[in-house]
Amino acid sequence: MPTPSPDRTRAETIPQMRRKTLSDVAKLAGVGKVTVSYVLNGRAGEARISSETAERVVAAARQLDYRPNALAKMLLRQRTDSIAVVFQYADYFRAASTFTSEAMRGVCDGCVAVGLDVLLHTKPQSDPIAEADALTDGRVDGALVLRDANDPAMELVIARRLPVVQFFSRSDDPTVPFVDLDNFMGGKMAVNHLLDLGHRKIGMVRGSSGSVASNDRHSGFRHALEARGVPHDPQCVVPGVLDGANPEPLVALMRRPDRPTALFVWSDDDAFLCMKILSDLGLRAPRDLSIVGFDSSAVCDQTSPPLTSVRQPIAEMARRATQVLFDVINGTAEADKLRVVYPPTLDVRGSTARLSASIK
Repeated sequence: MPTPSPDRTRAETIPQMRRKTLSDVAKLAGVGKVTVSYVLNGRAGEARISSETAERVVAAARQLDYRPNALAKMLLRQRTDSIAVVFQYADYFRAASTFTSEAMRGVCDGCVAVGLDVLLHTKPQSDPIAEADALTDGRVDGALVLRDANDPAMELVIARRLPVVQFFSRSDDPTVPFVDLDNFMGGKMAVNHLLDLGHRKIGMVRGSSGSVASNDRHSGFRHALEARGVPHDPQCVVPGVLDGANPEPLVALMRRPDRPTALFVWSDDDAFLCMKILSDLGLRAPRDLSIVGFDSSAVCDQTSPPLTSVRQPIAEMARRATQVLFDVINGTAEADKLRVVYPPTLDVRGSTARLSASIK
């Protein structure tokens, strides 16, 4: 007789385990599938199932090591208990960003509190329709969104009625909930601090032209200058240096003979890079110029010098946005709690100082 191959012998000796089903539990317990479903979903009392029968069902499920099919359960409930987090670019999730880290900490805390899972939207899509299709294919119950103004993919997602809450941003659509900071007031606060220190030549490092937060902070910057009778020089406003952006506009600005004596930088992450670039130019805060950032992350206390910054409670805001989204998904959201605006505060540290006569 031919000798069985080792692979065939091994395969034949391994028992083929079939996943136990609701029917198997019902058969072993001697009840119907509906009864098993009520008991295992904690609804025995609602269906007036006796405690003896319920115990028999639980014992059968344990004996068979029955585990519910999560996908079937989701299809039945039409819920996944999962939400997506959608940033402007997928790279934000892997960037060494203090903002992203704090925002995701708040989202995770919020999800743990209400029993949700988090999916990070990282798959690149070729066009807005494909991206909207991916976000509305049933894998998530809703989405937390941080995108530029008038993002076409998000407009499609909203039109398809997926529950969406914008965080650290907002839109003009009154039907879309958001949790944001008063960024206009934050920009004013930063500039007024510098004006109070005697600075009059104040520059700004902006974020993306589509960023709602950056645009609002720039509006606050301009308003503060104009309210104090200080001319606004558009040439003193330069793009940010994050994500490999060209630092030359900032370098050129700081090499001007009439360079600013102070800078307002739209985010801490950008401010940290700006401080390094300025240090390479031989400029040190606050000796040569004062710098104010935005976010007031914990890293601000670790820079040299520590960074003065407008504070927004990033983790708290992300937690709040997660709760709002959970309430929207469940239909329990209160109308007056769907559009939340936090007030900014200013944390003064070592990167700002009164204007010195030597650098006026």
